[in-house]
Amino acid sequence: MSTMTHLNDHRLATLRQDLHDLYGNTHAAAEIDAEVDAAIARHTAGATVEEFIPVLVEREVKEYFGGHRIHVRFSAGTNHALAEKVVELTKEQAGDALLADAAHFHTEVDPNNRMVSMPDFIVYLGRDIPRDEAGKDVKIWDIAAANTPEEERELIDDLGARVLYMLGKLGIEPVGDKAPVEA
Repeated sequence: MSTMTHLNDHRLATLRQDLHDLYGNTHAAAEIDAEVDAAIARHTAGATVEEFIPVLVEREVKEYFGGHRIHVRFSAGTNHALAEKVVELTKEQAGDALLADAAHFHTEVDPNNRMVSMPDFIVYLGRDIPRDEAGKDVKIWDIAAANTPEEERELIDDLGARVLYMLGKLGIEPVGDKAPVEA
């Protein structure tokens, strides 16, 4: 096995996961896998330069499935738990209609989770958060720190309302049992 083939295997596995993340909300996993496998077979059969196989497969599969699932990344600096909480609130309200994740301020939080894609939106949870993430659009939610249990409940309510407002602006109908917030 050549080094390039091994590298392509890794790239194609990553691509497969990315495609499931992008299209898993509207297409069955088996359908995505079948299309990826067919594209790999087509491009591997006649390939003279193996380096281009993942690019060609990605292009073909994205063209086949079309559409794009909005990607929102939340960043709270060193307060990773806060970012994860907002991701949880977003997934509760949006379901699979968008892809939400949390930025890791330090790789020691999860060294295997390396963010290399650029999300459609990066939402900074606080004005003083270092702006070290790239996004096609940047939002800053000016939120207060929670120092007491009561302030924490208020913060969660505020974040929940902000998530609903964001979903409304993105044209995504909440899947939760709460009514959408009117601005």
